[in-house]
Amino acid sequence: MRPASLAAASASAALFALLAGCAALQAQMTLVQGLREYDAGDYAASSKTLQRALDLGLFSIDSGNAHKHLAFIHCASNRERQCREEFRKALAADPALELTPAEAGHPVWGPIFRSMSGTGALSTGLKQYEDGDYAESAKTLQGAIDLGLPGKQAANAHKHLAFIHCASNRERQCRDEFRKALAVDPALELDAAEAGHPVWGPIFRSLKGGR
Repeated sequence: MRPASLAAASASAALFALLAGCAALQAQMTLVQGLREYDAGDYAASSKTLQRALDLGLFSIDSGNAHKHLAFIHCASNRERQCREEFRKALAADPALELTPAEAGHPVWGPIFRSMSGTGALSTGLKQYEDGDYAESAKTLQGAIDLGLPGKQAANAHKHLAFIHCASNRERQCRDEFRKALAVDPALELDAAEAGHPVWGPIFRSLKGGR
């Protein structure tokens, strides 16, 4: 490439970086404005401003924050479907997103968010399992895994999915879930009651022993 061409390419790259930086700054400033409108109780204006910030382009964590506040606005207006959709987008942008204690205690969106986060879905799935609602438990536990869970929690979800498959005589799926559980938590052990089960106890021991 000739020197003039190199200079032109460098100038174009610099201009592109400058424009990208300006767009990111504008998106950030728009987000701040939308959050101020939210805090002031002007939810209609906040909703429009937050959406504009998202359209301008936000980094993942900021995008999660914008979608979270849009979810709050929809929940507060009894638009549960839109509230859930915004929470889904928030968690997709920032899988580690958590609500503050004050936010989590809200009677409307607190339970909705907990049901959609991986940890919340896991708790729901385990309760369904304890209640004997195995079909729904399997769906909820798989949903919790899909949302994302830390290692030991993921292992616990896979373990209970294995129990459900074993109890329904689906040995191959039972083994697959136990394998997944041990892959994320090699130190996983069954408690005494679980280990004594006549179906999944031997299957787990055979996999734990590498057979």
